[in-house]
Order: sequence, then C-alpha cells, then structure tokens
Amino acid sequence: MIRIACLSLAAALSGPLAAADFELPSWLQAGGQIRGRFENPSGASLTNNSPDAYYASRIRVDLGIKPTHWLRFFAEAQDARAGAYNTAPAPTTLYNPMDLRQGYVELNHEGGTALRLRAGRQEMAFGGERLIGPADWGVSRTFDALDLGISRGRAKVDLFAGSAVLIDSTRFDRHKPGEHFYGAYGGIKGLLPGMNLEPYVLFKQNVLIKSETGVLGDALVTSPGARVTGKLRGRFDYTAEGIVQHGSYSADTVSARAATACIGWTMSQVSWKPRVSVEYNYASGDPAQKDGGRNTFDQFYPSNHVYYGMLDQFGWKNMKNFRAGFDFVAAKKLKIRADYNDFRLATVQDSLYNSSGASAVLNRKATSDHVGWEVNTVALYQFNKYWRFGAGLGHLFAGDYLKQSNYGFGYTYPYLMLVGTL
Repeated sequence: MIRIACLSLAAALSGPLAAADFELPSWLQAGGQIRGRFENPSGASLTNNSPDAYYASRIRVDLGIKPTHWLRFFAEAQDARAGAYNTAPAPTTLYNPMDLRQGYVELNHEGGTALRLRAGRQEMAFGGERLIGPADWGVSRTFDALDLGISRGRAKVDLFAGSAVLIDSTRFDRHKPGEHFYGAYGGIKGLLPGMNLEPYVLFKQNVLIKSETGVLGDALVTSPGARVTGKLRGRFDYTAEGIVQHGSYSADTVSARAATACIGWTMSQVSWKPRVSVEYNYASGDPAQKDGGRNTFDQFYPSNHVYYGMLDQFGWKNMKNFRAGFDFVAAKKLKIRADYNDFRLATVQDSLYNSSGASAVLNRKATSDHVGWEVNTVALYQFNKYWRFGAGLGHLFAGDYLKQSNYGFGYTYPYLMLVGTL
C-alpha cells in the first residue's frame, strides 16, 4: 500500500512519524516536497558586485491515479518564491507562484518487449542530462511532450517530440512558441565488458528567426551524438560524450560540435570511499560575424549544475573547461565534495554564455580567452529518509577575459539548504 505522511518540520526532525500516518488505496498515490535555500551571492551573473541575501522556497504537491496496471494519471503543482530578493519580481529560476509543473497520462505494456507511452507536461532526462534534463536546482524545467519508450533485453530507445515549457510568473506556464525538438535516444547495456553505450540523434526546429545578416526564416538543426559510460579494472570509472550539429538557421549554415570526457578513481576498500576525478569539456564557438555560418554549439535544455561549477555561471557553449574533483563520505550520512574548475573561451570573438545559454559577456577586442577559475565545496547530510540538509560555498576568480571586459570582481556564492520529501 502507498503511504502518505502529513508532517510538520518539528515532527520530522524529532524521529519516526507519529499519529499523522495513514494508508491510501493502492490505486491512489500522493506525495510532495518542501525545499528551501538561504543564499547570499555577490557578483551574480557577473553583472554587479552587490550582495543579495534571500530565501528561495519551493513546494511541490503530487497526485497519481493508477486505476489499472497499464494506465496512470499524474499531476504535480509547484509554488516557488524568493523572499527578500533585492528586485521584484525575482527571476523565473527562483519565482513562479502556484502553477502546474507536470500533468500527463501514461500507458504501459509489459512483456518481452516493454512499451511506455507518456503524453503531457512532464520531466525529461536522458543520459547525463547535458542536453536534456530538468535542471532541478532552480524552479526546474518541464516539457509539453510525447515520449514513447521501448525496451527489450539490454536495449532500449525513447522516441519523443515536444517543446520546453517557459516559466511565466504572470500567467499559466506555456511552452515556448515556435520552438520544437524531436529525437531518438537509445541505450545498450554491456555492449562491451563494463561498458554502456547511448547513441542518439536530436532535432531542433525554430520558425521565423533571423540569420546573422537579419534574414527572416526557419531553422532545423540535426544533432547526432553518443555517450559511453563504464568501469575499468583498478576501480576506475569513465564517461565520454561527443556531438556534432549541422543544419540551417534561416539563411545561415550550422556547423558546431562538443565533447566531454571524465575519468575517476575510487578507493572503495576504504570506509570513507574517497574518489578523485578529472574532466574536460569543450563546445565550439563562432569566430566570425555575418559570414553565413553559425558555429556556436547549442546545448539544448541541459542540467548544468553538477558539471560546470556549483555557481551555475556558464553553459556548454563556446567553452573550454577543465575540472578536478574530490569527494568522500565523511560520516555515515554525510558526503563532502570539492571541485576546481578552469574556464576558457573556445573563441574570443564569440560570447561568454551563461548556464541558460544566453550571452552574458561579449568582448571581441579581448586579448585573453581565460574567463577565470572557480573553487567550491558542498556538504550533504541525509538526516533520515524524509529530510536532507546541505551547505555550499563557491568563488569564481576573474581571469583576464573578465577583467578586460570590466567584470573583474568575480562571484561568491554561499548557501544553506533543506529538502523534505514524502
């Protein structure tokens, strides 16, 4: 039977749930999440050096109805706010009063070949979420989409089509007009000993957009790629991914590429399980204006938070990034992670792009491609099965590119977090 607990924070922290426990019928599922973060960043989005202390709250309420084994209805409401934010309204990454976050119907068929069809507003996450993911650190992304999953044995594939939902604090959220994506994302487990392969092809379509020279037209970009993950002897693990992009963007020709590779080593025989890792990320930029070609990589709809620094200042566009990380289990329920990131532009003639993919800084006269380096540390404590607490501190030290662009003050980001889940 599905159980739901109506609890206060005090009850959750005091121990096992008390008299508020009750059971629901098996066809009815209910749950939710409370999350809060106290943040005090300075140098936000690289545009100013003034600090801003605020509390970001996010509440979700879920309801699922499963009348038969093959049919399920699901709805999720979300309310997100930012108390004491220095401007009103706060950005949509933090602020979106009560709205429908998910609402879909799901059909399932079990057997030698399993099928799952989901239609409606939903989360979507594929592979490492570098191209399609919910980006759950903020308000979080969903899609109005149709997703057909087919699996048999060690192989599976998802066939999907949809549009990203735009957060709008002034009205009901709607998907982005004139922009659609389609794709096939596959997976084969154990293709080679210890290796999993995920081949895919993605398409993005835009209508009535302008080329570099201002010509109005449509766009269709094709992005084939592949991701591999696996483990090697000696407690090594690895991940690698590569993508190329070709197509048209109104009157422009698209030609872009991106790649990432990471290798880690874990001392699993030690109780605190230390792991060291190194990673390199590359995404092409556009070295020339109005030449009829677009070479800036399109990162689609990613979850960037765990990849390019905790500060969430940069996206996988016009980037060369080196990361070194160290994480370990400090206690039974406490995990610590520390990272060092170095950021450079793939080409100085193109923009520095933020985590959402928008241009943050453009300085074609800069003589250095070095954006800066970032250090951060994060601690996560799982208090019980309902409550998790976290704290983090990160700082971006401005490199010569930012200094030459008059953004030399860097960025500091401390935060405290709690998450309660039913």
